[in-house]
Order: sequence, then structure tokens, then C-alpha cells
Amino acid sequence: MENKPGQCWDFVMSSFTRSYGVSKVMENQKFHEFALQWCDDNNYECKIHLDDLRKVDAHFRNLYESDYI
Repeated sequence: MENKPGQCWDFVMSSFTRSYGVSKVMENQKFHEFALQWCDDNNYECKIHLDDLRKVDAHFRNLYESDYI
């Protein structure tokens, strides 16, 4: 993925919506904050080399739940 802030945020948020649903993600500011922080920490580069979206979603779900739940 190219080094563009919006694309990185979209990548993380799309993973959250698959895991938690659109309504929950859009209503909870913590998802937005986590996505922005993750992108910032990774220089807006989404270099996740997992072989399918289920693993990407599990990765972000685990990171989010370890930080926010």
C-alpha cells in the first residue's frame, strides 16, 4: 500500500468494520483514535503480510482489544 494517510486509516477502519460492524465502529471514537495512532506509529505504511483478510482482521482485533479493552 502506498504511503498515504487516508489509505492507511481506511485500511485499519475497514478491518474494524468487518470485525465489529459499521454502526459500532462509527459510534465509538476509540476505533478512530486507535487507527490514527497505529498509522502514525507505522509511518502511514500498511505493511501487513498476512495471507488473507481474516488474519488481518484478527491482527487488528487483538491489537485493539489488548490496548482498549
